[in-house]
Amino acid sequence: QFPDSFFDVAIGNVPFGQFKVVDRKYDKYNFLIHDFFFAKTLDKVRPGGIVMFITSSFTMDSKDAGIRQYIMDRADLLGAIRLPNTSFKDNAGTEVVTDILVLKKRDGSTEYAGEDFLNADYDYKNSSYVSNYFKEHPDFDMDYDDTFGEFSLDYLISDSEQPLSIED
Repeated sequence: QFPDSFFDVAIGNVPFGQFKVVDRKYDKYNFLIHDFFFAKTLDKVRPGGIVMFITSSFTMDSKDAGIRQYIMDRADLLGAIRLPNTSFKDNAGTEVVTDILVLKKRDGSTEYAGEDFLNADYDYKNSSYVSNYFKEHPDFDMDYDDTFGEFSLDYLISDSEQPLSIED
C-alpha cells in the first residue's frame, strides 16, 4: 500500500478486460479494469508527476467519455500516439490498436492546460467511434493513412523535414 502522491513517474501497459476491480475508493465510478488503473495510478502520482501508459484505443475512442473526463479533472494530456494494430503481433500474438498516452498530474487548484481529448465522434466510414484528438492530430495516428483510406503505417517521423520510409 503506497500513499497517494507518492511516485514521480508511472509507466505501464494497462491490463485489458471486461471486468471490474473491487476497491471501495473507486466503486462509485463503475470502472472496468483498464479505467481503474488510470484512476488509481493518477492518485498515486504526485502533482507534476508523469503517467505514461500503453492502453487500448477504447480509452480514447469510447463513446462514454467518463474516464477521459476523470483524467482531465486530474491531469493534462501532454500527447498521445496511436500505434499500428500489428505492434504487438510478434510478441503477444494479437492485432489490436493501442495508444500511448502521456499525462502530467495537476494539483487540485490548477486548471486543465493539456490537449483536448474529451470527445469521440462516430465515424461512419469505419463504423466506430474515433477520438477527436486523433482527428485533430492525424500525424499522431500511425495506424491510419487517410491518403489511401486504409489502415497502414507508411512512414515514421524523423528529425528531418522529410518522411522516413519504412523501407529505409
